[in-house]
Amino acid sequence: MESANILLENLAALLVQEMQQQIRIANHVMTGSLEESVESRILSTITGRKIEIWLNDYGIALDQGVPPEKIPFTDPSGRGGRSKYIEGLQRFAQLKLGITDNRKSLGIAFAIAKKHKKVGMPVAGPTKFIQKTIDATDADIERFAEDWAEAIFEAQINAIIENIRP
Repeated sequence: MESANILLENLAALLVQEMQQQIRIANHVMTGSLEESVESRILSTITGRKIEIWLNDYGIALDQGVPPEKIPFTDPSGRGGRSKYIEGLQRFAQLKLGITDNRKSLGIAFAIAKKHKKVGMPVAGPTKFIQKTIDATDADIERFAEDWAEAIFEAQINAIIENIRP
């Protein structure tokens, strides 16, 4: 059974590495937070074991996209106020685009927000890096399933043999 657990841990590590690579390919790297947040958890369930891949919540929005009607922005009324969405876009303008002037980065944040409100986010559309991770590791997952079944079968046979011995 130990070899089956090692197989599971190896597959989990492969999935994490591939997802991190797909995040880089999709150019979702600014601070490195999303890439660094990817982790695996191996859980025991009633029916067996499973691998869960976790990442920062905003990764799902980048992967699947956000339609225009879900963008939390309306044209400014001129009365000021604060918006975490605008603040996040301003930080994006500062970090990703290198804009250090606060007024300029705020203006860019509003321009991006208006574009998101028209076409959704990301502007280029969903990147689907999660599905690309699955597609890129499909052969590895199939090979794992075969090796896993063999390891479980071997462990069960060995247990039966041990019970038969006097």
